[in-house]
Amino acid sequence: MFSLNKGTILVVLGTILFSSKAIMVKYLYQLGIGSLELQTLRMLFVLPFYTAILLWSLKKSGWGTLSAKELLGCILAGIACYHIASYLDLLGLQYITAGLERIILFCYPAIAILFSWLFLKEKPMPRLWIALLMSYAGIVVFFYADLSFAGDEIYWGSFLVFVASIFTAWYMVANQRYSRQIGSQRFVCLAMISACITLLIHSAIVGVEDLTQYTSSHYAGVAVIAIFMTLIPSFMISVGVKLIGASKAGIVGTVGPLFTIILSNQLLGEPVSWLHLLGLLLVLFGMRQLKV
Repeated sequence: MFSLNKGTILVVLGTILFSSKAIMVKYLYQLGIGSLELQTLRMLFVLPFYTAILLWSLKKSGWGTLSAKELLGCILAGIACYHIASYLDLLGLQYITAGLERIILFCYPAIAILFSWLFLKEKPMPRLWIALLMSYAGIVVFFYADLSFAGDEIYWGSFLVFVASIFTAWYMVANQRYSRQIGSQRFVCLAMISACITLLIHSAIVGVEDLTQYTSSHYAGVAVIAIFMTLIPSFMISVGVKLIGASKAGIVGTVGPLFTIILSNQLLGEPVSWLHLLGLLLVLFGMRQLKV
């Protein structure tokens, strides 16, 4: 029972910190920073921390029984979530509200259960299809509410975030599998370091703007995202998933969308109508159907 309570608390706190990221990202966009530049600076901030933590962990207990196949699984999961999904999410946030972004991304638990069924041979929950139907009905309602003030780019932005949710689900399933074998700390570090490396290669190939041109406000904002909305919650959620599982962690994280919508309304002035609230309730109630 202690592990369940501890895991629940860690997932809730980690989700709140992660959910705050969308607000800070939208704020930095208003200050004139690009999505790839923001992601590159974010990775440059966190890479030394994850490297130091991994080296300390390896010195303390070594690699254990990690095979080459498992190492590759950790690396690919990290690239999928913290490079591809994060980049697509940041791109999507240029076109949609923080509330809609969080609503779409929040439906990854149902996708994670599908992946667990396909790849880990875990039997899906009886109410999975009800959960999917209600959750995506809620997304449609929320999306429709945003259409009243958003342009055509809302379609593209929503699609980018939806793809990001698929990669996030993949990471959560991999987290559940590998963190129990090698430890949540080493799994997160391997995943994040891999994502940092591939993202920096991506930036070098594409060509980012001069990263020394920004103001102290830009760097302070990116530092907050890197430390308090990436580094710290990544360990919180990874430990929480290890303790209570990917599916339950997704349900516990229902606080995320509500927290984001309230903050985006108060800090960014994003509108919240009764249709937004109806969509949110459908999504939350749909995810509750996955409770086991």
